[in-house]
Amino acid sequence: MAYALLSLFAGALALWMARKVYTAVRIGRSWPSVPGRILERGVGSPMKAHGRSYLPHVKYRYTVDGTDYTNDQVYAVGSVGGYRERVQKLVDGLPDPLPVRYDPQDPARSFLLLNPGWIAWLSLAFGVFAILLALVQAVTS
Repeated sequence: MAYALLSLFAGALALWMARKVYTAVRIGRSWPSVPGRILERGVGSPMKAHGRSYLPHVKYRYTVDGTDYTNDQVYAVGSVGGYRERVQKLVDGLPDPLPVRYDPQDPARSFLLLNPGWIAWLSLAFGVFAILLALVQAVTS
């Protein structure tokens, strides 16, 4: 029964994450954009959980209604990492000036890129699988 509860919890967490990413990307698409200037770009430190996965590091400045803002949020939701070479290629491929999407309610909140859609779909699939597994485990125990 403990495995069923653990699977149920993991499935619910994955479904919550899928909804969070999907909602943020949907809302982020509607945010206005302004041109921004890159102040720093490079590959960040390896992610703690995955020693071979690196995060992009991009610090940028943009102006909304005469007020300057500085941010380093690359993706709409959280951080997305990858192999060093892939992250370096992503960072080097960013144009300067670049479009910065900002929250019209709080212009200090901004990002450069929407999260890849596969993250929400993968989370959704895992969540459904884990909940189905929890049901099977509960019935068979």
